Amino acid sequence: MKKLTDLRFIIGIFFSLTGLILLLSYFIKTENNHPEMNLYSGGLMLVFGLLMLVLFYRGDAENA
Repeated sequence: MKKLTDLRFIIGIFFSLTGLILLLSYFIKTENNHPEMNLYSGGLMLVFGLLMLVLFYRGDAENA
C-alpha cells in the first residue's frame, strides 16, 4: 500500500509506460507518425520514469 501513496512510484510508472508506448510507436511506422518526436520524447520519458523508480527504491531502502 505504501507504493500507491508515494508519488515517486506513481510518476515513475506513468512516465515509464508512456515512454515505452512512444518508443514502440516509433518502431511501428504509419503515415501520420512523427518518428523523430516519438523517439526523443519517448526516450526522455522512459529515462525520467526509470530515474523516479530508482529514487523510490533507494528511498525505500534507506527508510527500512
